[in-house]
Amino acid sequence: MEKGIIPQSDAIALYNAYRDYVKHEDTLMNVRMTWFLTIQAFLFSCYALLNQKWISAGNFELVRSWQEFIDITELKFKFSLIILVLICFFGYFTARRSYISVRAASLAIVALRSKWDAEFARRGPFASLPSITGGGNDKARDEGWASAAFLPRAAMVIWVLIAIMHGFLLRA
Repeated sequence: MEKGIIPQSDAIALYNAYRDYVKHEDTLMNVRMTWFLTIQAFLFSCYALLNQKWISAGNFELVRSWQEFIDITELKFKFSLIILVLICFFGYFTARRSYISVRAASLAIVALRSKWDAEFARRGPFASLPSITGGGNDKARDEGWASAAFLPRAAMVIWVLIAIMHGFLLRA
């Protein structure tokens, strides 16, 4: 056997090892996006239920100052306002963390594909094997990542807009 030549069976085993790692990262991305969407749906539902009365009337309970969260004369908290603040911040936070974790899986896949392409893809028995991501089509790979990148960022913007709409971020 010549030096540097890998038998076809070993080439296929190495290819399968790379593909399995890509599948692992894809599964992580899928689970992370599923949890993200589930949590966001729950939070949007909570938001809608808390504002049901105002939504049906066509107006919202705006907060003009942080003093509106507590009635100083009776030391009572306005529970619905506090919950709205928590929903907005938790929605933003989970969207941000989801984006970061999905991006981490994507970066791992890109690094793996780069290593595969640089070390094996165009050599000997590997030349006949398909790319380990996107079927060899860069556009397919990029468009597959686009939704996973867009949805958490869009949710972050929506939660900030909701918070602004209620006046939470307008005044101290």
